[in-house]
Amino acid sequence: MPLIPNFPSSLLQEHMRWHHANHVNDPSQLPTGYGQNFLQFHRQYITKALQWYVQQGYDPQLVAAWQGVPEVIRRSSCYNQGAEARVLYNPRSFATLDQLGLFIEGSNLHGCIHQEAARAFGEEALNDFDIAPRSTMFYNIHGMIDQWYANWERAQGLARGNRAWSAGKSRGAGSREIPGLRAKRGRIMSLKQAPALPLTNGAAKRGIRLSSKKLDAARNRKP
Repeated sequence: MPLIPNFPSSLLQEHMRWHHANHVNDPSQLPTGYGQNFLQFHRQYITKALQWYVQQGYDPQLVAAWQGVPEVIRRSSCYNQGAEARVLYNPRSFATLDQLGLFIEGSNLHGCIHQEAARAFGEEALNDFDIAPRSTMFYNIHGMIDQWYANWERAQGLARGNRAWSAGKSRGAGSREIPGLRAKRGRIMSLKQAPALPLTNGAAKRGIRLSSKKLDAARNRKP
């Protein structure tokens, strides 16, 4: 179920409006405040969307946050492993949340993950801001990015560094769960099980269903 059935149009419109209102053609020219806005909006958005998701009785494992960027994406030409290392291992180098968000966007980490996930796993919806939230992989990606946000919070000694949501067994201090979003079987998807792809500014307006066989193959793919 990579495309979520009966996904609410109101939620789809909310995400679309945010990206249309904040769209910048050149990620290296993002305005001050964009980075904080990006991270805070997506934290509240995935929390809200996943509350709806679990109320439908859908499988929480399909939307579990990736615990790392899949190797098939990390090896792609657009992926900046140096930028990833700074986010993961030197979060205190970002003095503000805005700096962190601007770096994630400006270094193309977010965009490349969407783009390559769409390519590697046949999930074209990830390449379109207007329909990306219909894909379960959108939550794999943005749950992981929210963990980067939470890691920065902990490094700065802010609050408890709570993640917006998690599924399955918690990994790391300060995580919290949306009621009902607990995996029935197994743990959160591992790095080897998950796929990923970057959102690009010139997003294609196409969606494609991924069969259950392809999804299983993607999860079991060895990097």
